[in-house]
Amino acid sequence: MRTFFECLPCFINQALGSLRNCNATDEQIKDVMHSVLAELSGMDFNVPPPVTAQKIYRIISKTPGLGNPYASKKQQYNRFARELLAGIQKRTATEQDVFSSKVILAIAANIIDFGKNSELSESDVLRSFEKAVGVSIDSVALRNLRQELQEAESVLFLCDNAGEIVFDRFLIEEMPCHKVISAVRGAPVINDATLEDAQAVGLTEMVKVIQNGSDAPGTILKDCSPEFNTVFNQADVIISKGQGNFETLSDITNKRIFFLFQVKCPVIARNSGYPVGTFVLKDNQSAEECTIQTKMEMKNE
Repeated sequence: MRTFFECLPCFINQALGSLRNCNATDEQIKDVMHSVLAELSGMDFNVPPPVTAQKIYRIISKTPGLGNPYASKKQQYNRFARELLAGIQKRTATEQDVFSSKVILAIAANIIDFGKNSELSESDVLRSFEKAVGVSIDSVALRNLRQELQEAESVLFLCDNAGEIVFDRFLIEEMPCHKVISAVRGAPVINDATLEDAQAVGLTEMVKVIQNGSDAPGTILKDCSPEFNTVFNQADVIISKGQGNFETLSDITNKRIFFLFQVKCPVIARNSGYPVGTFVLKDNQSAEECTIQTKMEMKNE
């Protein structure tokens, strides 16, 4: 998808949120924001938003004394997600459809996104999981995903954020793990998951995990490593978590991709066709788009 004019204030808020998270001085904020605004003044609106976000975060990370703004929060939310999962596991095991429940929980965890909300709290995450209790999933969507996972010889799972990756692992447990390769970012950007996060939550003990070679908060194929592109091109099925991956891969039609994410802004709502707040499971090659909606949303339709 392309970048829309409404993305401009979001880029500015993302930059400011990152600077505040690493306790930047007023002088550092001024210098960085001058550079960010200069970058935005010449940005290309024909590319996906993560292309510009990548440039903004490079400006921040290369500023002396700032480094990785969300390093400590990534560790915090990996721990918090593990604690949250511990309280959910037993309940999930008794569900009539465990796979469906884990898909919904993985999408609930997509709320852990500091690019969209730099002031996200643990309470916000808990509310997302409370909402998930009232969610129902399209049976056609679920059947398509299940069938593809069983018939595929290779599955590529694209992770999105730290914390969220705990519930990605929980979902992958229900898949034929010998077929699955999971991918994380090649370098820190916002709170996106890296190899360090995959190791911290035990994902590397379950499936092969590769780095995509890029520091973009999405999957920009031309910016990814040859190894990643080979795996991507050879995969029979790709499971893509999060808005950033949707933004960068939604125009691809020659691969079977299942997108799992929460709609967190009006731009994505307009582009995807789902209201803000919707839990989405979308098959890019299915005539029947797969949605997950809360009972409240269903009543309002």
